[in-house]
Amino acid sequence: MRTRLAVFFALSLSGRAAVGAEPEWETVIDGPPFTVKNRVREGSDVKEVWGEGDLEASPLDIQTALLDPKSFNTFMPSVHQAKEVGTAEADGSFYVYTQLSLPMLSNRDYAVRIWNDELVKPDGTGAFRQHWKAAPNKVEDADGFIRVKVNDGSWAITPVGDGSKSHVVYKFATDPGGSIPGWAKNMGNKKAVVDVLKAVEGEAQRRAAERSKKTK
Repeated sequence: MRTRLAVFFALSLSGRAAVGAEPEWETVIDGPPFTVKNRVREGSDVKEVWGEGDLEASPLDIQTALLDPKSFNTFMPSVHQAKEVGTAEADGSFYVYTQLSLPMLSNRDYAVRIWNDELVKPDGTGAFRQHWKAAPNKVEDADGFIRVKVNDGSWAITPVGDGSKSHVVYKFATDPGGSIPGWAKNMGNKKAVVDVLKAVEGEAQRRAAERSKKTK
């Protein structure tokens, strides 16, 4: 979902792999707390991005945050609004439309089709896995927004230790379209992915605190 200035710019890097060569991941941030890598996407000028690290939050609370798109504007960087649109497909996938309000740049919007590949068990144990693909024609064009037509990615959230912490692998590739200056691309590559991971961690911790109050 991704996803947000942080999600958005991290995917805007461009490049092209040598013909016949397997693209290699390049580490651009070597944690702790997070490792960020990118690589050229074969047949495309878009780079894939990989963010990985441990979050001080349970898979359940992270899952709850990521499955609540209407609240993304309260914690995801640069999200103006996000909401589910349309009806769920027969395979359980669903659609989310997001508008981004970007400082110094034209605003963007995108729609994605999301699959929940694995959900945390009712008792709070287990993992959360999700992936998404761009669905640019799911909603009509909105005035004042540039439509993002390439936006694919995934979350893999697995428990660490007693399950109060999580190991997170966040992968995505997108093309923001329009004209993005070099400084913005560099910022996305080296910083924005970390901003998203921290934002998700903070929201998951907030939800954990609320849940704890309700059980007392």
